[in-house]
Amino acid sequence: MVFRPRHPDAGFTLIELVTVLVVLGILAVVVLPRVGEGSFRSAAFAEQVAASFRYAQRLAVATGCEVQVEVSAVSQRVALTRRADGSDTGCGHGGPFTLAVAIPAGGGDFVLNASAGVTVTQGLTLRFDAQGLPTPNGGTVVVGGRSVRIEADTGHVR
Repeated sequence: MVFRPRHPDAGFTLIELVTVLVVLGILAVVVLPRVGEGSFRSAAFAEQVAASFRYAQRLAVATGCEVQVEVSAVSQRVALTRRADGSDTGCGHGGPFTLAVAIPAGGGDFVLNASAGVTVTQGLTLRFDAQGLPTPNGGTVVVGGRSVRIEADTGHVR
């Protein structure tokens, strides 16, 4: 067997090209779905947070009762509550916000937990009054680098 050095202009063989393509295909199947997954989860949870504020505002206007939204950076969750001395037919006055709001479709309390890899870096607790206005003065929640802003004057959620 005689060893022949490659010519500088010889290029790659078909086997080398196919091997590289197979390796790139395997990497694409394994790695690429995980690269975008965290960003997708963060965007989805940020939208759920925004929807929670919108729902709380509409519920407060519809019932005439204050509704509190708590987005916690410590527990990584969103919870909607009403005054403890209230009920389904009455608002309650002066009690703490510890009565859980039910999920609209039924089936439990309105509590959303962030999934793995999603972080709430800036939380916020505010209440919507019977006119849908936020107290105290709106604010911003940051979820995975995405901001959800509640306007102070109108309660509009962006």
